[in-house]
Amino acid sequence: MTLKRQPNETEAQYHKRLVYGKLVDKSLSNIDYTELSTYAYGKPYSSDVARRMFYGSAKTIAILEASGGCPETQKELEEKRQELQKEAIRLSDQRRELMKLIRKEGRAEHLYERLIDAANHLSPFAAAFTPINDNDKEREAVLVLSDWHYGMTTDNIFNKFDTQICEERIARLITLATERLKLNRVSKLHIVVLGDLIHGAIHVGTRVAAEELVCDQLMQVSELLAQAVYEIAQVVSDTVVYTTYGNHARTIQSKADSVHRDNLERIVPWWLKERFKNCSNITVQSPSENEFVIIDTCGGAICATHGDLDNIHSTPVLLSNIIQKATGKHIEAFLVGDKHHQESIEKAGVSAIICSSLCGTDEYANTKRLYSTPSQLLITMTEGYGIDGQYHLKLA
Repeated sequence: MTLKRQPNETEAQYHKRLVYGKLVDKSLSNIDYTELSTYAYGKPYSSDVARRMFYGSAKTIAILEASGGCPETQKELEEKRQELQKEAIRLSDQRRELMKLIRKEGRAEHLYERLIDAANHLSPFAAAFTPINDNDKEREAVLVLSDWHYGMTTDNIFNKFDTQICEERIARLITLATERLKLNRVSKLHIVVLGDLIHGAIHVGTRVAAEELVCDQLMQVSELLAQAVYEIAQVVSDTVVYTTYGNHARTIQSKADSVHRDNLERIVPWWLKERFKNCSNITVQSPSENEFVIIDTCGGAICATHGDLDNIHSTPVLLSNIIQKATGKHIEAFLVGDKHHQESIEKAGVSAIICSSLCGTDEYANTKRLYSTPSQLLITMTEGYGIDGQYHLKLA
């Protein structure tokens, strides 16, 4: 038997073959301990010393094999190395996910700090309001504020839009809405904010520099919204504000990687509550965790959501059935935004209404020849009858 290490042998296998060949299977019994020690231990020892070393090695090998601590093949060593690599990758993934969470929480904390600082520099709204409906029937209205896209700029054949034009259209909206609320002697107003108030937050997950711009957009449009709500609320006795969120304020650029609820617009109702804390006639509802808003009005119910995940032809019937089973409420109308144009259909007794945008035709829509008039929707309701009128308030 050869005394040299073979190419297919590990160091442990080679050492065991020499030791067991001398002491166990006797295949090397005719070779002197001193000669064997040169191969087994790297240098020659006296026969007596080498003999004790061989017996010690034999005992150690037996103990290790009995406890499973002695790798027997190169395959076992490779498997252990691969397991260590896998564990290192798992730890790396965990660290990466932790850093993503820390960055998200850091951005949110930064935004809240900026908003708190801004709120402290604003004078609170006065608590005064005017009117009460003296009609013998309760009359209510739903004003839908959809797709303002504050921060967007466009100049195409059909539409021009920037922050100044946005403010001008909001001012016109206030005038048109208050005129019609007075005309219909409305006593209670439901204002539904359908999302996409801002335009540029879709890039916040990949560009740190965009955070300041987005933060400013969010603060400015939140205050524009607060002022509009306050002005309109002066002509009714009671105003309730509902909010949901769109898709342009998500915090991760990639739609596939984003979580739908991880959305900066969820800060908006917090801002409104702070601004209206002295106004007893304005109530801001807490945002729904499932992105749907249910409005109880004049004995009926209306469901509203942004609409980026919904099909106008199938979702209303599906949701109305689900909501009726869950709450017992009959949904009279289903309101969505997102599509930037007005459209109405009716299926199974449920009216589905796509609400127009305040911003109007953007560059993408212009390239697809998808033109629409900037407007917002006002619905009037009468007790015992339900929806009795719709105004598409044209803003341009």
